[in-house]
Amino acid sequence: MERFLNLTVSGLVTGAIYSIMASGLVLTYQTSGIFNFGHGAVAFAVAYFYFQLHSGEGIHWVPSLILSVLVFAPLLGLLLDRVLMRRLSAAPVYARIVGTIGLVVALPALIQWLAEVFADVVLGLELQSARGLRATGAEIPGIGPEKREVFHIGDIVLDHHKLAIFIAAALSALILWAVLRKTRIGLAMRVVVDRRELAGLRGINEARTSQAAWVLTMMLAGLAGVLVTPIFQLADYQYTGIVYASLFAVALSGLRSIPIAFAGGLVLGVMQNLIAGYSDEILPDFVAKLSGLKPSLPLLGTLLLLFVQAGRVKAREAGSVADERPPTDYRAGLPAWRRRLPWIVFTLLLAAFSFQWFDAGWAQADTYETGLIAKGLVVGVIFLSFVVVTGVGGMVSLAQGTFVVVGGFSAGYVLEGKVLPDWLPFAGNGDESPNFLWALIVAALVAAAIGAVISVLVRRLGALYLALGTLVLAFFTHYTFFDYEPIGRSSLGWFIRQPTLDLDGVPLVGSAVDWVLPGPQSGGLEFRLTQHQVLLGFVFFGLFALMIHCLFRSPTGRAMLAVRSSEVAARTAGISPAKQKMTLFALSAAIAGVGGALFGMINITITRGSADPRLALVWLTIAVTFGIRRPGGALLGGLAFACSQQIFAWLGGDVIGGDTVTALTTSDLFTPILFGLGAINLAKNPDGLLALVGHERAQKRLERERKARIAAAEADLEGKHEEEGEPSTARIDAGTREGATLVLDRIVAGYGEVEVLHDVSLAVQPGEIVALLGANGAGKSTVCAVAAGALTPTSGQVLLAGEDVTDHAPHQRAREGLLLVPEARGIFPGLTVEENLQVLLRADEEMRKAYERFPILDERRHQLAGLLSGGEQQMLSLAPALAQPPKVFIADEPTLGLAPLAAEVVVEAIRELKELGSAVLLVEEKAREVMQLADTVAFMELGRIVWSGPRDEADAERLAAAYLGAPSA
Repeated sequence: MERFLNLTVSGLVTGAIYSIMASGLVLTYQTSGIFNFGHGAVAFAVAYFYFQLHSGEGIHWVPSLILSVLVFAPLLGLLLDRVLMRRLSAAPVYARIVGTIGLVVALPALIQWLAEVFADVVLGLELQSARGLRATGAEIPGIGPEKREVFHIGDIVLDHHKLAIFIAAALSALILWAVLRKTRIGLAMRVVVDRRELAGLRGINEARTSQAAWVLTMMLAGLAGVLVTPIFQLADYQYTGIVYASLFAVALSGLRSIPIAFAGGLVLGVMQNLIAGYSDEILPDFVAKLSGLKPSLPLLGTLLLLFVQAGRVKAREAGSVADERPPTDYRAGLPAWRRRLPWIVFTLLLAAFSFQWFDAGWAQADTYETGLIAKGLVVGVIFLSFVVVTGVGGMVSLAQGTFVVVGGFSAGYVLEGKVLPDWLPFAGNGDESPNFLWALIVAALVAAAIGAVISVLVRRLGALYLALGTLVLAFFTHYTFFDYEPIGRSSLGWFIRQPTLDLDGVPLVGSAVDWVLPGPQSGGLEFRLTQHQVLLGFVFFGLFALMIHCLFRSPTGRAMLAVRSSEVAARTAGISPAKQKMTLFALSAAIAGVGGALFGMINITITRGSADPRLALVWLTIAVTFGIRRPGGALLGGLAFACSQQIFAWLGGDVIGGDTVTALTTSDLFTPILFGLGAINLAKNPDGLLALVGHERAQKRLERERKARIAAAEADLEGKHEEEGEPSTARIDAGTREGATLVLDRIVAGYGEVEVLHDVSLAVQPGEIVALLGANGAGKSTVCAVAAGALTPTSGQVLLAGEDVTDHAPHQRAREGLLLVPEARGIFPGLTVEENLQVLLRADEEMRKAYERFPILDERRHQLAGLLSGGEQQMLSLAPALAQPPKVFIADEPTLGLAPLAAEVVVEAIRELKELGSAVLLVEEKAREVMQLADTVAFMELGRIVWSGPRDEADAERLAAAYLGAPSA
C-alpha cells in the first residue's frame, strides 16, 4: 500500500504539470484557433529568465518568481500575439502548425543566445550559463529554499519541490476557473470559444480577448516551466517534451474542455507512475523488457484518443467549396526558360565549386567543404519528402524523421548480407558484399510500406489531428521500436559501408565522370571520397526532383491536388482521397528512406538519434523557410542545414571581418534562430524565400487582371439592364441620406475575387422598417454582413448615425449601437441563457427587462441556449435589443424555420423595436408578413438594388421579379 500511495502522489505531482500545460494549450486553441506547439518553448523561456534572476543575479526566489511569471511571461505573450499569432489566426491550418513549430525551434535558442552569446560578446555581461552549469553537474534550483526539504505524510514522502508543484497546480486551477466563470474577460473568452463568428457582432473584441488568453496561457506555461526547473535542469528539449506528453490530456478534452484537460493531466501522471512501478509484474516479459515502452504507453493512449476525438469534431464536409485555396504561383506567366535558368546557373556554379573546375583557390572547395555540400545534397533529398507530402498533399507529417531512420536501418541490415537472395541480379559485388543499390531499393520499399500503414491510420484525421498523430507516432517508434536492441543496435546503430562503383564496363559513363570530376577516375567511383559523394548527391536529388516534376504534371498529380483542394469535390469526380493520401505518404516515405540510407552512408553509421523527431521538426522549419512547394527549395534548405555555420564563419571572418560578428554567427544557437524565425515568417507562403522577389510582381499582375474582368462583367450587366429598360441600380437622395440612421452608399463587396454586391445604396431612418427582398443568391445576407462589419467592402461607405464606420470592426459597430441577428440564430449555444444575455446586458435592470419581456427565458436562465427550441432561441436573440434598443437592428431571416406562433412572437418583437425608435433592416422570405410590417421595400437582383420605395408602391409584379428573377412591367 505504501508503494501504491507514493506512486500515486508522485504521479499527481507530475500530472499537475501536465494539467497546467494542457489547460493552457486548450485555452489557446479555443480562443485563437492555434494549437501552440511552442508552448513548452515559452515555459523554457520563462524558466530561463527566472534562472538568470535567481541563480545568476542572486535575487530571492519570491521576487524572481513574481517578475518571471507575472511580468516577463505576460510581456512575452503580448509580443508573441502581436508578431506571430495575429498573423497566423486567419492562415490555413498548415501555416498555423508550421508557424508554432518555428517557435519551438527559435525561442529556446534565441533566449540562450541573447544571454550567453550576445550579452557576453556585445554588452560585456557575464551572465550565468545554464548549459555550462549543467555540464559541471551542479543542480539548478527551483522555487523555495535551495536545500531540499523532505516531508513525511504518513507513508507518503514528498520534497518541497513536489509539494510546491502540487500547490501551484491547485491554485492555478482555482484561479483559471474563477477567471473563466466569474469575470467579464472570462465570459468573453468563452463566447469566442463557442461561436467566434458571432462574438464580434455582439461587441466582443476578438483580438483583445485572444490577447488576454495568450497572456493567461503564457503565465500558466511560465509557472509550469519554473516549477519543473529542478527536475529538467533547464534542458530545453525537456520542456518541449512536456507538451508532447500532455497531448494525452489535450486529446481527452477534445481540444474544448479545460476541466477535462486538467483532470486528464492528473490521470496521465498517475497512470505513468503506476505503469512504471508495476509494469514488471503486470506486463508480459517481452513487453516489460522494452525499456522505452513504459513511458511511451501514454503516447499510444493519445493516438487512440485522437482517432476518437477526430471523428467527433470533424467538420461537416459539404459546407464549403474548397478545403484550401491553392496558393498563388508567383512564377505564373513567366516563360519556361525564365523559370529554369536561375536553377541551371546555380547548379553549374555549385558543381564548379565542388569539382574544382576553375583554376582559382577561392573557387575550389576543399575536402571539408565538399563533405558539407555532399551532406547538404543528401539532406535536400530528405527535404524532397516534405515537398511531396506537404507541398503537394497539403498534409503536415511530423514523422518524416522516422522514415529516414527506417530507411537507414533497412539499408544497414541489407548490407550485412542478411536479406538478399543469390538469384537477384547484381545482388552482390565482386567481393561478395551486398550491392548498395539493392540496399537503397529495400530502404525505399520498407519506408514506403510503413508510410502506407501510417497513412491508413491517420488519413481520416483533420489537418491538426494528423500533425499531432504523426508526431505521437514518431515519438512512440523512437522510444520503443528504435530503442529495441535488435532493431536500433542501441547507441552504435547500423554500419553502412561506403561503396565503390567500377566504371570499366561502361565507357560512356566513365568518360562523363572523368569530364565532371578533377583528374582521371581510373578506379571508378569511391564514395568514401567527398567529391564522389557530391556527385552521388547530385544524381539522386536530380532523379527525385525529375520524378516530382513529372508527378506534378501527371493525372495522378492532378488528382492529388484535387484532393488537397476539396475532398468532397474530388469524390464527386470519382477520385478516392484515401488512395491519393496513401500514395502521397508512401512516396514521401520512400524518398525519406532513400535519403536515410544515403545519410547513413555519408556518416558511416546511422542510429535512432540520427533523425529523431525533434531534429525532424528543425528540418521542417528549414524546408518551409526555403520553400516547400518545389524541389528548388529543398535543395537550398539542405545546403543551408549543412553549410550555414561554415558560411557564417566565412562571412564573419573574411567578408565582414571582426571577431564580434564571427562569435555571434558561429554559435550553434544562431542557425536554429534563423530557421525558426524563417518558418514563423514564411509559414503562410509555401514558396518561402523563393517567393520574396516575384510575389509582389505577381500580385500586382493578378490584381490588374481581376479589375479588368470585373469591369468587363459590369459593362455587360449595364448593357443588359439598358436593353430591358430597367435602371441599373436604385439610388438614395441627399435628403434621405441626411436623416438616416444607417446608410450604405455605393457599396461594392465580395468574397475573394468574386464580387457579389455592385454599387448598392440603401438608407434606413429611425423608427423605420426597411424590408430587403430578393431571390436566393441575390446578395441580401452579404448586405447584412457589410452593414455589421463582418465583410469589408471594396469601395463605398457605411454610415451609422452620420458617422463613417466603414473601417470599423464588427465589435466597434456593435458597441456603437448596431445589432445583427444572423440567419443561424444570434445565440451562443454552449452558454446558458443568462450568460447569453450578459454578453450584451451588463446592468441588472436591463436583465430584468429582458426576463419580463420573455418570461420563458427567466424560467430557463440556467439552461444551455443550445437546448432551447427554435422560437425560444430567437426570443433570446431579440431580448437584449428590447431591453436596450439599438440604433440599428438588422434581422436576417428571423422567422426561418419557426412555427407560426413563434414567428408571430418574433414579428411582434420587431414591430416593438420600431416603436422604440430603432432603425430596422429586415431580410425575410415570408413576403406576406414583410409587406404588412415594412415601411419601405427594396428589391435585390444579382447583387444590385433594382428598386426601392414605399411599401404601397411594391406591387405583385415587382415582388415576383424579386423572387423569380422575372422582369417587371
